[in-house]
Amino acid sequence: PKDKRYRVSVGNSLFVEVYPYGKYFAWLYRFPPGKKGQQRWYQIGPYGKGPGKWTLKKAREERERLDVLRKAGEDPRLLKSEQKVEVQAARLITFRQVADEWIGNVSTKLAKSTLKDYRNKLKSDIFPTFGNRAIKTITRVECLELKRIIEARGAKSHSDKVFGVLRQIFEYAIDHEWIEEPNPARSSRQSQSGHIQKSYPSLEWDEVPTFLDDLAQNKGNGDLITLCAVKVLLLTFMRVGGIVPAQWTEIDFKKLIWTIPAERMKGKQSTKTDHLIPISPPLQDLLEKMYVITGHSDYLFTSPRGKSTKHISLEAPNHFIKRMGYQGKLVAHGVRHMALTFGQDILKTPFHVIDLQMGHKPPGKVRQAYDKAQYMDERTVFMKRWADLLLEKGLEI
Repeated sequence: PKDKRYRVSVGNSLFVEVYPYGKYFAWLYRFPPGKKGQQRWYQIGPYGKGPGKWTLKKAREERERLDVLRKAGEDPRLLKSEQKVEVQAARLITFRQVADEWIGNVSTKLAKSTLKDYRNKLKSDIFPTFGNRAIKTITRVECLELKRIIEARGAKSHSDKVFGVLRQIFEYAIDHEWIEEPNPARSSRQSQSGHIQKSYPSLEWDEVPTFLDDLAQNKGNGDLITLCAVKVLLLTFMRVGGIVPAQWTEIDFKKLIWTIPAERMKGKQSTKTDHLIPISPPLQDLLEKMYVITGHSDYLFTSPRGKSTKHISLEAPNHFIKRMGYQGKLVAHGVRHMALTFGQDILKTPFHVIDLQMGHKPPGKVRQAYDKAQYMDERTVFMKRWADLLLEKGLEI
């Protein structure tokens, strides 16, 4: 800052105006368009990061948006004058600015897959409608209308999830006193789509031998690494995201324990603990055979063709199961349903033992805080019995 205002060009008729009290983006344009048009200044907004401020990237995007209106015969300065009262009432804070800050706030608390899902919903479904709107001007009627539009596409479950993202962003704005209660995306009977959540496809017990036989014959025509990944998923019944990125440093062959880091566990911010998998003898045999093949790499399921990761993709096991002819009959996550169901029905293992081994946290905040029982002896016995049961039904290591 100097005693008087001065401007610095950042290209394409966009400037930063530096005042003694702050910096602002401004655009120099002609209206009407053309050489004969009068030169005019349009102040986009304060320079910086955070709600109510503009980064260079966003200022350039706003300049492009305004230029489209200018070429269509609209004077951006007059438009701004008409919107001035509304924008001032909203403290210059747009929905996109609040959403960006909210995403940054929750990014360290969510799994990467969840964060990616939220970003996709914002980009595809929410920003096109609300992105540039002053958040204080968005009404509940408009939120419900967006939800109805998504439902009309036949995506009822998706509409509920998009509405949930909206609700969290508005809650964030309420907490920061950028808008007042009530939440425009609050849940109610009228806002619910009526979608009935379906469970993941899983096999009945009498279907298991045929599946294991097809697996032994590699009916999915998969590579050896993916085939081993499916077998490991069967023996551990963990989520794909917990198993596929596994590294050899997590395997302790002496103690026969596999430690999955907390950051790869769903709900890691609640448990904040690593997950332990007792290694059964069949799983030990399989891991030792795999070590001969991939032990030179950091990853159990290494992939030399991997583009975004050095291990096979998270989708690889499900693609393999689908190629085996089990589309609609089984997915990798369905193995968890099988372990919980057959573990109780056939092996007579108590629910809490299997539930802990699946990586679920105890119900209720009080119990989560005080109940630290791990039942490792019981879990070790169960993992061995589960592996033996699969071998009995035809699993080949």
